[in-house]
Amino acid sequence: MSTNQPKPRFFTGIQATGTLHLGHYLGVIRHILILQEEYEVIIMIADLHALTVPQKGMDYQEKAKEIAALLYACGLKEDCKIFIQSQIKEHLELAWLLSPLVTVSELNKMIQYKEKKGKHETGNLALFSYPVLMAADIFLYDADLIIVGQDQQQHYELATDIFRKFNNFYWASNKQDVVLLKLPIFNEFSQLGSKIMSLQNPEKKMSKSGSEKDYLALLDKPKDIKDKIKKAVTDSEKKIYYDPENKDKLGTSNLLLIYALLKKLTIKEAEKEASSLDHRRFKEKLAELVCDKLQTIQEKFPIYQAKIADLLEKNRRYCQKLAQQKLKKIKKVMKLIN
Repeated sequence: MSTNQPKPRFFTGIQATGTLHLGHYLGVIRHILILQEEYEVIIMIADLHALTVPQKGMDYQEKAKEIAALLYACGLKEDCKIFIQSQIKEHLELAWLLSPLVTVSELNKMIQYKEKKGKHETGNLALFSYPVLMAADIFLYDADLIIVGQDQQQHYELATDIFRKFNNFYWASNKQDVVLLKLPIFNEFSQLGSKIMSLQNPEKKMSKSGSEKDYLALLDKPKDIKDKIKKAVTDSEKKIYYDPENKDKLGTSNLLLIYALLKKLTIKEAEKEASSLDHRRFKEKLAELVCDKLQTIQEKFPIYQAKIADLLEKNRRYCQKLAQQKLKKIKKVMKLIN
């Protein structure tokens, strides 16, 4: 790529709750480490999204700072723009401007809303309108590429519909043919490693919302890592091989996948390395591998904790300027400002 040309822009968001775990690292972060060489990276710590299911006593600011410092500790360069969503008011303003073109019936169809409403017994307005805020997040920075979770495919489809309706509705008043909303390429990283499963229930995705035994946090101590992997669900068959279609092999397949990704091996190569091992020895070898990887991240973490406030403020100024420019362009065409 020519140094005279600006890099294309990549955008994604991470919710400001819980803690980052190995599923985040292998499913998303390791891909961003590669993308940062070719893309300008913007990552939003989505504290406004986290408010859709209120948590009493939750310190969203401290959690956001922890997540941002951990992302840098994982290997993101300091020129990657990590910012806190609530510090840029244009996200909420654009969501309101998009809302008149979204119907209640469309939002009622959102599967994630129905699931969370049932699980948390809350049908609040923030949770209901969350997909519109997500669409605003996507459009605000004119990104070329985004990642959203596999469980948010429906939200991206809604954003695509908003993109079409909004641009069409305001096209007549858009005398200069300004592109109001830009639809980025959507990538859910469906290839190997996009979905790391729970250690205790390998039919479910590794998640911070479950028991602490279900996931490997990036800040877990070596003793806890070894204990969690030792107790991870496997099967009674002596041979270790990858077969995620076989319900009995889900646990073993999950551990083998983690092993392969951390060592940058193919599944076949990982199976070959594990062929002479029983489950106990394989788990010990995997635990050593995870501990080594997380030790590197944990050593860098306090370094970034010490300077994360300054980095976040610098990033806020940069991203707010982009957001203000985008919103000004939209409001001019909507005849809200001159």
